[in-house]
Amino acid sequence: MRIVLIIRPREGMEQVEALREQVERLRRQGHEVRPHLTFEGGDAHRLAASAAREGADLVIAAGGDGTLNEVVNGVMREDWPGRIGLIPLGTANDFAAGMEIPTDLEGAFDVALAGAPRSVDVARVNDRYFVNVSTGGFGATATEETPAESKSLLGPWAYVITGMKKFAELRPSRARFENAGAEAYDGEVMLFAVGNAKRTGGGTLLTPRADVADGELDVVIVPGMARMDFVALLPDLRAGTHLDNPDILYFRTTHLVVKSEAPLSVNADGEPVHGDRFTYEIAPRALVLMAP
Repeated sequence: MRIVLIIRPREGMEQVEALREQVERLRRQGHEVRPHLTFEGGDAHRLAASAAREGADLVIAAGGDGTLNEVVNGVMREDWPGRIGLIPLGTANDFAAGMEIPTDLEGAFDVALAGAPRSVDVARVNDRYFVNVSTGGFGATATEETPAESKSLLGPWAYVITGMKKFAELRPSRARFENAGAEAYDGEVMLFAVGNAKRTGGGTLLTPRADVADGELDVVIVPGMARMDFVALLPDLRAGTHLDNPDILYFRTTHLVVKSEAPLSVNADGEPVHGDRFTYEIAPRALVLMAP
């Protein structure tokens, strides 16, 4: 099997050496393995696109949700019939956790090579693909402004701490949401999420009913409210128990347009997307991911 391994390590050379041992193990099994370390944003996208064009059978993303997002964007722009594997090395690893990918290296590599091929949907916001969740408003701002150093030191807690710091600046945005051309909501918004999967921001279940293979996007909208009411709602948003709240809007769609009065902070799998108009679409079962 021709394998391209795209690596974004978090913990320095010790982690790289552990990955080297796994590469050697795969080569002893007869596989052709080409490992690549990323240096800056965009490297994983470029390497994945090149791997797809050159006919790799398997592209393995060794990193976090952002690394996987770049790999997905790289291969989705190519006519590629191969498979994607995932080695969770990031801060939150939300998508990997949702897919129940093992956290130990050997177990994750075993799944990438010999697990179950699973066809999954791929979502898109404007010109960026994503497989997990896209958020706008409060959650997106906290994700985008969490320093890399904090994520390395604190893991998922880094997002919580940044969110607490940003809370003092919290103001609702005004936006219009169109579900398949019809108005779904028009007003102030604290945050919204469009989920292909369930988890984001280090385990927060904003779209708890999402399914990566149902051909639909799950949308949650938290309307404008008093700051302390929003504080009281946060534990439910974290646990995914907010759907019983009558103020929360939750629906499924295949096409969503969000128009904001002012430029809005939105992310896709943690990667920033900026603008005042966001078009969301879904490509059913567009990629094959290796799962347990």
